Amino acid sequence: MPDSSSLILVTNYADLLTAISAGYRYIKIPAGVTIELPNQSGALSLGLGQTLFGERGQVDNPGKLVVLPLETDSDDKYPVITLASHSRISGLIIEGPVQVSNSDKQTIGMQAESYSTDVMVDNNEIYGWPWAGVSLKQSHQAFINNNYIHHNIKSELGYGVVVQNGDTSATIQCNIFSANRHAIAGSGKLGEGYLAQYNLVMQDGGRGAYHQFDMHQGSEGYGGSYVHVMHNWFNYGDYGTSNRSSVGIRGIPEQGPATVEKNIFKSQYHLTATTTTVTGVSGSIPSEQDQVANNTFGAVFNFSRIDDQSCEMQAADENIAVSCAAVGLGEEVF
Repeated sequence: MPDSSSLILVTNYADLLTAISAGYRYIKIPAGVTIELPNQSGALSLGLGQTLFGERGQVDNPGKLVVLPLETDSDDKYPVITLASHSRISGLIIEGPVQVSNSDKQTIGMQAESYSTDVMVDNNEIYGWPWAGVSLKQSHQAFINNNYIHHNIKSELGYGVVVQNGDTSATIQCNIFSANRHAIAGSGKLGEGYLAQYNLVMQDGGRGAYHQFDMHQGSEGYGGSYVHVMHNWFNYGDYGTSNRSSVGIRGIPEQGPATVEKNIFKSQYHLTATTTTVTGVSGSIPSEQDQVANNTFGAVFNFSRIDDQSCEMQAADENIAVSCAAVGLGEEVF
């Protein structure tokens, strides 16, 4: 626990801004406290090395940040929260203004500052952001881990986590994704890349959901610089979504085909005669032989409650602890 000289508790927006400007390194939103942020660009800007945190996973009602919708015709195309180098947001509920696909709004929840490094977003519940829950633009070595990221599903946008604008790298691990248009996406510009590992993707989102791990083809003709998809669980691929593929790579990464290894997929390799679980332009993904040899397809997923505070996923002889709420088994009771 930080010493009292570097730690402060806040319970309202004004005090939160004061704590940030005063340079407190650790700022805590206590359990049971909800702080409404203005729906505007940069309503909250964490400075170098600052941590804003709550107690998600330890209490029933962790601290919460909420942004309400604006009843206007504007597209609200901005990040509400910005993150400087070495800053961190942890253990909070972060609720955005839009949880549906048919919206003109383009609000971003959190965005790393350009040229920042080592930004961390961990152990949060993040939802309701029409452009993206977490946006990384020209930011290096970001860590996005242990979050429950869901219902970021606006049509044509709707990303759980997105790397964009080039020169951006991220490790995205141990998250549960549900009801996002794309759980992870990239714009495809040179310098962009992500390692996605130990994430669980759930079968939700209806027609608003498309392939879940994505990389576009950028203006230079590449699919970013690299994509590594390893050790993930895709409980995805049933009928009812707009695209049943789990992974879609739309350009060849600069460093070569995307790595797709040691993943467990609910769906078979072939979804239909013309569609596969891992899809991409020619040269962007491993061969069918390599995919089948290095991944598990057609796995059966089961989810069960162990006790009041814990649930478990069973898939392909693996037993993995998961968030009860994130897999539809109700809230944990602490």
